[in-house]
Amino acid sequence: MEKNYEKVWRNCLLIIKDNLVGDNGETLFKTWFEPIRPVQLEGDTLTIQVPSPFFYEGLGEDYIDLVNY
Repeated sequence: MEKNYEKVWRNCLLIIKDNLVGDNGETLFKTWFEPIRPVQLEGDTLTIQVPSPFFYEGLGEDYIDLVNY
C-alpha cells in the first residue's frame, strides 16, 4: 500500500520534471531527482532524503527554488 507522502512526492516529481526544460532536462531529472526518497509528510511539509552531503549541496545550489515550489 502506497503511503501518502509517497503519493505527494510522486506528484512533486511530475511538476519538477515539467519545469526542467531544455535538451538535458531528462538527464538532470534522473541525476538530481530520481535518487531522492520521501520520508514523511507533516502538515504541508514533505521531508525528503538525499543520498549524500554532496548531493544535498548541489541540489540546494542549483534547484532550491524548484524544490521549495
